[in-house]
Amino acid sequence: MLHRFFITISSVFILCAAVAAQTMAQRIDALLDDNLFVDSDASVAVYDLDDDTLLYEHRAQKLCRPASVTKVITATVALSRLGCDYTVDTHLWSDENASGGKNIYLQGSIDPLFSEDDLMSLVAQFASGTHIDTLFADCSFMDSIYWGPGWSWDDTPWEFQPYISPLMLCGGTVQVTVKPSVRGEAPTVECHPQSNYYTIVNEAVTQGGRGEKLTILRDWLDGTNVIRIKGDCNKAKSEKMNLLPSQDYFMKVFSERLDSAGISVGTVAYTPVPQSAQLLYSVQRPIADIVAEALMESNNLCAEALSYHLGALYGERPVRQEMGPKIMKGFLDFKIDAPERYHIADGSGLSLYTYLSADIILQTLRLAYNDKKVYETILASLPLSGISGTMKNRTKNSAAYKKVYAKTGTVKGVCTLAGYARAANGHTLAFVILNQGSMSASTVRRWQDKVCEAMCH
Repeated sequence: MLHRFFITISSVFILCAAVAAQTMAQRIDALLDDNLFVDSDASVAVYDLDDDTLLYEHRAQKLCRPASVTKVITATVALSRLGCDYTVDTHLWSDENASGGKNIYLQGSIDPLFSEDDLMSLVAQFASGTHIDTLFADCSFMDSIYWGPGWSWDDTPWEFQPYISPLMLCGGTVQVTVKPSVRGEAPTVECHPQSNYYTIVNEAVTQGGRGEKLTILRDWLDGTNVIRIKGDCNKAKSEKMNLLPSQDYFMKVFSERLDSAGISVGTVAYTPVPQSAQLLYSVQRPIADIVAEALMESNNLCAEALSYHLGALYGERPVRQEMGPKIMKGFLDFKIDAPERYHIADGSGLSLYTYLSADIILQTLRLAYNDKKVYETILASLPLSGISGTMKNRTKNSAAYKKVYAKTGTVKGVCTLAGYARAANGHTLAFVILNQGSMSASTVRRWQDKVCEAMCH
């Protein structure tokens, strides 16, 4: 009798779970019956990680442009292959030259978070009055192709499409802030980092909202680092501009900061570090910090740095851009049941050439979940619905509030979302939503938030 009782109870639990899953599926099916899909499409997949069960799929095998959801793939493979304790290092070396003078070598490997404070830590390694005969930059880590395949040429000069090099200061950008002054006069301009590497041309006027819209733009079509400010500055505005070449920018600011500290530099040149050089100092960037910025703030440079370091596993120098995506595809081909026809072109999702399915991304999320250290790092890095990152203003006043950890992705005509959600029964779900063909990202995001609510309800 007792045995039959437990069988009955177990059957009830199984039935309840099935009804709950069916209810969620019905809710998502109802959401797919929307005018949004008259001229656009969506792929959806939901998996119960606790029950190891696929709960829902709709066109999950269809290849789509994932946009920045690609970063989930990049982060998972990087943490799995490089290890959660991996660091991206910038080294400072010293060597005597033939005449008995001092040469200094700065060796970079694409630290995407290298800041001016980090730069000043390098300057602090020298006493005032020191003379450096030649300050060398070692940029041998990667080749000279600074953009990925399929990147849009007109996305420059914005910060989200940097000129990648082994030496990146402040992401290879300068932040320009313009503030209004007395009406009829030019606004004030503040730049960080300050440097003579770029030129500011301030043609704006404070007119109290009566003039043309304020613009801050680098002369990118001319390939110069002249930044022009035009229009009416009636309120403060800030923009980040990328600068080129990034390694020259880094070395110029470094030389300027050395000079300000009383350290003279004879010449600046480029060459690999010789074997006779002695290590002076290192700035080490934990991979977890890079993953956090890549996922939380959708930082493209961070994702590309991870991709290049994956490419370095081949053991060749310089690392070529295509090596990282090859490592990622090889890892997925080995670990998951992926179709042969998908393609990964870069680490960030900027490329027009990357095509993935919801199923491939879902299986990658499952892989991450099954590795405790990888999962903990990724979960801590993903934006939380209604709270942080690119999900900060989403799912508020709904059942999905503070229950969805997900990476967003947006380019024209593409809006994607993938990550983990907490269901009403306490189970952890992995999910992927890939919307394609809609010209209104805000409309799609509202629809995606409803899908999240259907999962968490």
